[in-house]
Amino acid sequence: MNKSVFAAVAVVAVLAACDKSTPVVTPAPSPPPPVVVTPSPPPPPAPGAVDSMKAADKATDAAKDAKSSAMDAKDAAKDAKETSKDMKK
Repeated sequence: MNKSVFAAVAVVAVLAACDKSTPVVTPAPSPPPPVVVTPSPPPPPAPGAVDSMKAADKATDAAKDAKSSAMDAKDAAKDAKETSKDMKK
């Protein structure tokens, strides 16, 4: 009889263990890896762009020269005006 009682208790224990729902532990999802964005290098200037930059520099230099010439002419006119005033005296 001891064996049958022991067997019955074992069966009850097994059934009780099967009825319990065990919590399912799932690992937390890992965050996605960081995205690294590297800027692309700037494209080389087009050949026409270099030529137009040179032309713009030449135009700037010409404008400066013209301004200097105009200032020289203005100064010369002032000098002439002062000279004529001096001669009238």
